[in-house]
Amino acid sequence: MSTSPSILILGAAGYIGGTVLTELLKTHPASSITALVRTAAQADLLAPRSINTAIGTLEDIPLLKSLVVASDVVINFAVPFGGGDASIQALVDGLEERAEKRGEYKPVLIQTSGSGTVLYGAGGVAGKDVWTDEDYERWDALPDEAYFHTGNKIVAAAALRGKISAYILMSPTVYGKGTGPGNKLSLQIPAYVRYAKRTGGAAYIGEGNNIWGNVHVQDLASLYHLVMHHALLNPTSTQASAASKGWENLIYAGVAQHTWGSVIKTLGDLLYARGDVKTPSAVSIPDSEGDMFMFGGNSFLAVSKKAKALGFVQREKDLIESMKEALPAPSSA
Repeated sequence: MSTSPSILILGAAGYIGGTVLTELLKTHPASSITALVRTAAQADLLAPRSINTAIGTLEDIPLLKSLVVASDVVINFAVPFGGGDASIQALVDGLEERAEKRGEYKPVLIQTSGSGTVLYGAGGVAGKDVWTDEDYERWDALPDEAYFHTGNKIVAAAALRGKISAYILMSPTVYGKGTGPGNKLSLQIPAYVRYAKRTGGAAYIGEGNNIWGNVHVQDLASLYHLVMHHALLNPTSTQASAASKGWENLIYAGVAQHTWGSVIKTLGDLLYARGDVKTPSAVSIPDSEGDMFMFGGNSFLAVSKKAKALGFVQREKDLIESMKEALPAPSSA
């Protein structure tokens, strides 16, 4: 590669996107990176990183496509739980248009997704159905109502055509402190903390035995980096096989699993020790009483062989240890 690829990031002010941006800036010049942000305030937030910024929304398809056509790599973190398909299609269309110009690089799309796509069960009951990211027939048979699935299908179809290197990175629970210039907090653990502070005690859903996968945000950022460089260096081997119907390029990012009951009991003890709640440990509540991002279902896959083949390994501390470090020390009062 004689020149650094031009990289467009959607969601660089967010938790995962900002952490990936920090990782990319270790090996790519800031001048090669552009971020699409929603507001001038977000652009100001990114200014110290010296990257290029454009202000707009995913609904502004002409702007989005113009940015994409000028980029070798697009990494999309701006992914709603439902909808957003028009913007994802615009990313694919723009990159396939760029591919026709046959530049130095085969264009790359890395689409963020979540393991909520395979969320099942309720009441904190442990799940026994283990998915893998190689269950291609099962992925193809999922209903459109599954979280993220319609957007994932657009990317899988692009991976099958092979004009661009199109990948889906599917994350479970993401934890740890982000390193980006914007949001540094995940969604799920803070949701449980807010609930505990509001009610005076930590709580999990139902039996608390429901299983989720997990990955530290900095480990996850390294996987984005690995996938991007694999695609750039191996352009002739990134087309998904016909047998996989495009799902060969879906990669699961989880490195471990946890049950929410065990995690939240530990969280309750930590919050109690520092005086944030009135009772230690945690209690069970029904699904209907939980806040957003407090789940009673299961969402996990087996650890990905595809990620491992790219050199992906867990380097950061596990969820429990990371959670202990992230919370302030107990007060002396």
